[in-house]
Amino acid sequence: MRLDFSVAVHSLLYLEQKQPAVISSRELAVSMTTNPVMIRNILSVLHKQHYIRGVVGKNGGYQLDRTLAEINVGELYDLTIPPTISYARFTTGNTEASGAGSDINRNIEATLTDLFTLADTGYRAFYHQFTMADLKQDIAQHGYFKQIARLPYQGGTE
Repeated sequence: MRLDFSVAVHSLLYLEQKQPAVISSRELAVSMTTNPVMIRNILSVLHKQHYIRGVVGKNGGYQLDRTLAEINVGELYDLTIPPTISYARFTTGNTEASGAGSDINRNIEATLTDLFTLADTGYRAFYHQFTMADLKQDIAQHGYFKQIARLPYQGGTE
């Protein structure tokens, strides 16, 4: 997974904690021990979507533009981690194959792509249960998610 989602979440929580101060991308980068260019790229996305507002100039920076309760974690995830169109790089097989075992070779890519797509859809749906306020609550009281999450599958047989 790319860091974009984590950077976005961390940035929003940090901006909320530091309100009403205007926070520079450099300060955010230091707080995350992350490259400032990556921070600015994610902040640009968050700014365009009105999660944050920016102040230009020497004393410029960013402030939260919504409350944490108004920010859905799933929407933030969808914004920062776009759905993968093709999972081909995660599969084996050859659709051109012939001979023994060719059914597997011809069909494994489509089968695994379907499986990965279903898993990704479920993963995204799970995140949509929460707001950034829930993340803040879990930071304050670790284990909070386990109390409020609706988990459709816990493993094993039902």
